[in-house]
Amino acid sequence: MEDGLCVVSPAGETLGGGKTTVINQEPTAMFLNQTTAVQIKIGDWTLVFDPGGNIPFSVGMTFPNAKLYPQDKAAGMAIENNGNKCNQIQGQFMDFILQSAQNGVQQTDPISSFDILFSMQCNGESQALQGRVKMSQK
Repeated sequence: MEDGLCVVSPAGETLGGGKTTVINQEPTAMFLNQTTAVQIKIGDWTLVFDPGGNIPFSVGMTFPNAKLYPQDKAAGMAIENNGNKCNQIQGQFMDFILQSAQNGVQQTDPISSFDILFSMQCNGESQALQGRVKMSQK
């Protein structure tokens, strides 16, 4: 996959509208409030992934049982599409690469690359939104 976002929304899944969306452009990303939570924006989509407990991302980490961001010590995630968002989620995400000049818990340096796979059920729906968001090393 090139830089961008690919989201697959099965019929009946509301956040993605039951369709596949592909955006081939470079996303923007930053750490939120000097934490380990990463906010990614691309097109009408905003995605937040947080390992929880101020644990920095590292290659190959998987975060099952993610709940709606923000969480305190548990993994959290949030996905918003064109202003639509979930009030509760059950999800998971996996970090293949997330690179920055990480400085302990205080994450202030720019993010140079990431590749995150995710799956999320919104508001108790049985269908899961699945996707991948990627930005290659600059």
